[in-house]
Amino acid sequence: MSLHKNWLKFNGIKKERGFNRHHITINHNGQIHIGRQAHIDLGRPRAVTLYYEPNQKKIAIEPADPRDPGSVPLIAKTFGAHYVPGAQFIRQNRIHIAGTEAFIKPELNHNGILILDLTETIRVGRGRNPGPGWKPDPRERIER
Repeated sequence: MSLHKNWLKFNGIKKERGFNRHHITINHNGQIHIGRQAHIDLGRPRAVTLYYEPNQKKIAIEPADPRDPGSVPLIAKTFGAHYVPGAQFIRQNRIHIAGTEAFIKPELNHNGILILDLTETIRVGRGRNPGPGWKPDPRERIER
């Protein structure tokens, strides 16, 4: 196809290694979903140990043996993804998550520990369901 010389060609999307390679989310139930590539880079553990740094608001996920005390098992999902059932961890550390948040730049350090910064997330879900009996504010009109 021949176009005029004023057309600019789009050269594609440049993928950032941190966000697109490791897809990790956390939801209000405390489930930390770990994508397939992040699970592989962690060494395909069957369990992990969770740590929290309250001053920096960071979560650390370290591969662990399922028999170690304090380890949390990884639950397999589809296509190689896994999730950590971390509801007690979230409650214990008083971490508030309103909906589903994706970590922008998860970091895998030189010791093989995954560092997740709670201040660097984006909302990927619709948010928490307020429950039965909730009514929207009539002053907020939705234009369709």
